[in-house]
Amino acid sequence: MELNIMDILKNEGVKKQFSFFETMQGNSIEFYGEKINIIKPVEIKGYAINYEGKIRLDMNISTEIERTCSRCLTYYYEKIDFDADYVFVKSLENSKEDAYLLKGDTISLDEIVIDEIASQMTMKPLCKPDCKGLCPKCGKNKNIDECGCVLDEIDPRLQILSSFLEKN
Repeated sequence: MELNIMDILKNEGVKKQFSFFETMQGNSIEFYGEKINIIKPVEIKGYAINYEGKIRLDMNISTEIERTCSRCLTYYYEKIDFDADYVFVKSLENSKEDAYLLKGDTISLDEIVIDEIASQMTMKPLCKPDCKGLCPKCGKNKNIDECGCVLDEIDPRLQILSSFLEKN
């Protein structure tokens, strides 16, 4: 996705609306060892404006990704919808704010969008907030069926405390 800003570079105060509907299916993001698939087209809407010799890029990014629940290991879909803004400058020497270097008269949005999607994902993916996870004994998904396993193992570090309960 390339945003051509040649027409707004020449005149300060000029604003350019843009909209992209990019199919990135098959693309995946590596996020802390988890492979995440983008399953819906990425929709990007926003504007670029020239002010004080800078190009400000404001945009909304929305899509849907496929993730693996960290408790029960099932696949689920997570909606991504957020706003992002960037500032591009021709030279980083006098820039007092976080800015990106403008190279030419186009801005490539591919890497920006992928990085933003990765930054907006939840750190601990859960298929639902009350996910029960897998049984540590038999491995059944407790969201689907109760297994009936009895988990009465005592942590060896706390084993000595059980003797206090037996004396009473």
